[in-house]
Amino acid sequence: MAVESPLKMILNEMMRVEGMKAILVVSKDGFLIEYTSQMGKEIDPESIAAMVVSVYGALQRFAEEFNLGDMDMATAEYTRNMMLLTDIGEAIVVVITDRSALLGRIRYELKKQRDRLKAALAA
Repeated sequence: MAVESPLKMILNEMMRVEGMKAILVVSKDGFLIEYTSQMGKEIDPESIAAMVVSVYGALQRFAEEFNLGDMDMATAEYTRNMMLLTDIGEAIVVVITDRSALLGRIRYELKKQRDRLKAALAA
């Protein structure tokens, strides 16, 4: 039996929050570092990783253009799901939730785990 990495363990802990469907950690050059999902073949994690970098880059340019400061977290709400992006230094964390998820609880969990995620990436 393979031993889970510290990063994978953190992601699995975060998935226990009600409404979480998938969590991905993506390098800023568009490569998937780690993920966990309850969505099965419904998502392609490598494809999401590549797209997230474009979205993240556009959000960063928008913030620079309008002098908004550094991006902490971005949220996109869709008819069936929500997506949150947050910068953790060397990578981007992407969370996909169902619409019934409590957005405040998801945001809290992301902020609470930020330092642990950074440390696990550095390990």
